[in-house]
Amino acid sequence: YSCSDETFSFEPHSGALESAGKSRCLHALGDDRASAFRAVYDAAEDSIEVQVAGTSAVLQKCAATQDADTGVVTVPLVRRRQTTTEYLAGLQARTELAAAITVDDGSLGNGSSPINIVNFQDSEYYGPVSIGTPAQDFLVIYDTGSSNLWVPSSKCDGAIWKACSNHSKYDSTKSSTYEADGTNLLLPYGSGVCDGHLSGDTVHFGDFDITGAKFGEITIEPGAVWVQSPFDGILGLAYPGIAMPVGEHQPLPPFDDLMDMKALPSNQFSVFLSTQHGNMKNASSAVLLGGVDDKYYTGDFTYKKVYKYEGLEAYWLIYGDEIKVDGVAMDACKDILTLNKCQFVVDTGTSILTGPTKHINNITAKIGDVASDCSNIDSLPDIAITLGGKDFVLEPEFYVLKVADPDSGEIECQLGMQALDQLGLWILGDPFLRKYYTVFDRDQDRVGFALAKQQ
Repeated sequence: YSCSDETFSFEPHSGALESAGKSRCLHALGDDRASAFRAVYDAAEDSIEVQVAGTSAVLQKCAATQDADTGVVTVPLVRRRQTTTEYLAGLQARTELAAAITVDDGSLGNGSSPINIVNFQDSEYYGPVSIGTPAQDFLVIYDTGSSNLWVPSSKCDGAIWKACSNHSKYDSTKSSTYEADGTNLLLPYGSGVCDGHLSGDTVHFGDFDITGAKFGEITIEPGAVWVQSPFDGILGLAYPGIAMPVGEHQPLPPFDDLMDMKALPSNQFSVFLSTQHGNMKNASSAVLLGGVDDKYYTGDFTYKKVYKYEGLEAYWLIYGDEIKVDGVAMDACKDILTLNKCQFVVDTGTSILTGPTKHINNITAKIGDVASDCSNIDSLPDIAITLGGKDFVLEPEFYVLKVADPDSGEIECQLGMQALDQLGLWILGDPFLRKYYTVFDRDQDRVGFALAKQQ
């Protein structure tokens, strides 16, 4: 089985593992555990199910691949189903985020331009990135709702901050390409303020090496949601206007670095988020750098212009016309302050749909209760989000989330929608993006949606 330039093999009866060197695919397994390693290869899914000390996991290829004809680079993502505990923790964290957070010159709470940093702790899609020479590997959320790349630092005390005790940490002393910076970095989230500093190093993003890239080393990481998360950090894909800190030391998001390098055939990236529907082996999610792949969608793209937020190139912010439930218009976008438009932030880092309380309450009341045992999903109404006069329909299978009970292992259903007052903003999160393959176009400042082909 191959992953990029790595090759290793196994004997399924004895469980013996042979490798030419340290594997970036299996970096979580130390050499001392290789003798206890057992694996079964699934050719249909192109995956290996591994068993170590009674624990099993399904591994996918983590290396990016580049299409020789189009130049588009595909980065595979992993989706993990949440437990009920994790899901409820995420809901609480998003509720805390409703308190206004504003920034001006890098300080908190005293600026005139409010910027809400989206709380995406419970997002379920994450993929690989490497930092340093030799490479140190991390799993990160590819998040279109923020603009910083950050990972935990080796300077983060795991005895104090539990999130730093069970995640991969960047160690600058082990990288020959490390560049000291030291600029203070504060990232306010609903669960607490992550604190650290900027550093520079080579970042391997997709199929590219970005030399001297600025990223965050987090040394203070409070909040239970970070402890529970299966990913180490965040790779922001929003516009540079909301990268922290603002001012002369503001770092570029990694995608902007690729734009400056003229590394891509076009300054676009697209996101396909798989829908498992109970099939835990469906791990076909991907971020594509440089364009789109027609294997992920059918029909044509509908494009929407991206607008500035408070004068900043910030979020992937588009305007919508209406939200309907069972064909009935909910007047959700009737607001004189927003010129009777819904302001939608297209955000891969949020696992639900959010909006202003007064409108979300009307919508959820019209939808009705979602049975926790999932028994009434088929009878729930469709909802539609109207963009540019076109209805984008979401069936219950997309806007109802299935979460696992940590005790019984049984699947419970939750409505993937929540009231969140963020200066009138709505968030089009993963329920929408699972239904519609999405391209983010920096060349023309627009977002395109096409019906996704489930893989």
